[in-house]
Amino acid sequence: MTHKKTANESPLKNNLPIMIKQKQWFLGGLILLGAIIAITFTKFPPNWFSPDDLVNLSSVLTLVSFTVQSILALRFLAISAQLMFIPYCLLQSPPLWTPAIWNVLFLAVNVVNVILLLLARRPVALNPDEEQLYNLAFKSLNPREFLKLLSLGEWREGEAGETLIFSGQYNSSVSILCRGEAISFADGTEQIEIPEGKPIGIASVLMGDPIPVDIKLKTRSRYICWHVLPLRKFLDKQPEIRAKLQQIVSHDLAQSVRILHDQQLEDWRVIRGNDPLQA
Repeated sequence: MTHKKTANESPLKNNLPIMIKQKQWFLGGLILLGAIIAITFTKFPPNWFSPDDLVNLSSVLTLVSFTVQSILALRFLAISAQLMFIPYCLLQSPPLWTPAIWNVLFLAVNVVNVILLLLARRPVALNPDEEQLYNLAFKSLNPREFLKLLSLGEWREGEAGETLIFSGQYNSSVSILCRGEAISFADGTEQIEIPEGKPIGIASVLMGDPIPVDIKLKTRSRYICWHVLPLRKFLDKQPEIRAKLQQIVSHDLAQSVRILHDQQLEDWRVIRGNDPLQA
């Protein structure tokens, strides 16, 4: 099966708006920091400003931070407010060391969290196989969630005729083809073809029953395999990813049932057409 990729399918393309926003906030922070440094080292006429102006500006920035929805914007505004408030404390006579020290601590916490947020929003680079698999089966996840999921799996290569799952066995893993094709057999009879991007063995894992069919590779294939126990532990700690995967699995099972029904209906029509009593 050939999968045609378009420019819109690339997760790197989807990250472009995030990259632009990051640059805007970063430039805004640099401009604000530069303004603070310039004001600090510039010589102005005497009494051109009062320390109270710093606490007023800090309060305004804190007030504005309460109105924004972006957590990154809130952190930047909080940092700016603290950069205003700390000099106010130090300019008092005597200096207000207690609130100054506490705000230095708040400032450090906010700076660390801004760095973590920016690192988490970095554009994700996928290799060709990862991008192929993402476009085939995992578009409902964002690229970073997808990479977390991939980190639990094991990439494997298989030759045509290799058996992935034996009938009658309890399955302890789930696989998805990135390239190639598989096919299921029941009593030596070919049942349905399994294309790229379709989970293999998921129904057996969910129901806890032995697999009733053999599944073999039809062509030379590359696929990823997840062992169930580590995957379950990971999903227990990641409820958002688990909910998205449940939607993917539900859609796949519904599609499988529909394909099987259509195939059985077609077989019944063929049998009926070959039956002289029905002719």
